Amino acid sequence: MPDWTARLESLYHELPEVACRGCGFCCVSPTITLAEFIHHIDHARHALPAATLASRFAAPPELHPEHEGNLRCAWIDGSKCLVHAGRSASCRIFGVPSLANLGVSDLVQCKNGIAVTSGDGSAGFIAKWIERLFDINRALYAFDAEPYFIRGLNLECWLDIYFDATLDFDVFADIRRRMHEAADLREWARAYRPKTGIREKIDKISVLSAMMGMGDRETMRGLVLSIRDEYPFTGTWFLEEANAYLREMEKADKAV
Repeated sequence: MPDWTARLESLYHELPEVACRGCGFCCVSPTITLAEFIHHIDHARHALPAATLASRFAAPPELHPEHEGNLRCAWIDGSKCLVHAGRSASCRIFGVPSLANLGVSDLVQCKNGIAVTSGDGSAGFIAKWIERLFDINRALYAFDAEPYFIRGLNLECWLDIYFDATLDFDVFADIRRRMHEAADLREWARAYRPKTGIREKIDKISVLSAMMGMGDRETMRGLVLSIRDEYPFTGTWFLEEANAYLREMEKADKAV
């Protein structure tokens, strides 16, 4: 077991417990860091039958009917989580009331109003815990370098990166190497179907960055709208940035 894996499991044990009713209402595709993805998918690989994994990898993504911009979690069977012991931090701390004090935009809270039953659920502890999780990721790859959105992607985006050989440039080359060293999913490569369009979205973000300052606002506006609206399966990353670009363009138009 790599040292960082043991550190991650130790971190998980420090999180507060919550009185979850197991209704499954909040079970969207989790937003996770690279370290958590590797831990999570390795757990799934050992915990589930090969046929179950194959069916999940082959299934098309499904938008969650209650949580806009999120996918329904691929591991939910009814209201039961098939990989509960290997779930990510976003699943483990969902419903902790103090999350509302961390400044997370568009935060969704538990509809059942669950409470912390043991451990430290304060905003200060959770914030420091998240920074320690980031430290583990810093030891794995260029976590603090651009593109910043890969600090946390949904499960389907990470799987697309794992299986898509064309995503083998810049920081993604190092990320894929880390993934492949830690979790061997080759037997499911034929079953897997691309889920998100992440490669195309990344390419458009790169084009947008290269166009900054060139003055062709109409072309840029169309590109931003495409990035924001045409990739619902990638989750909400770049949504705030896209809206900020659009607001700046609107200000520039009014100033002319």
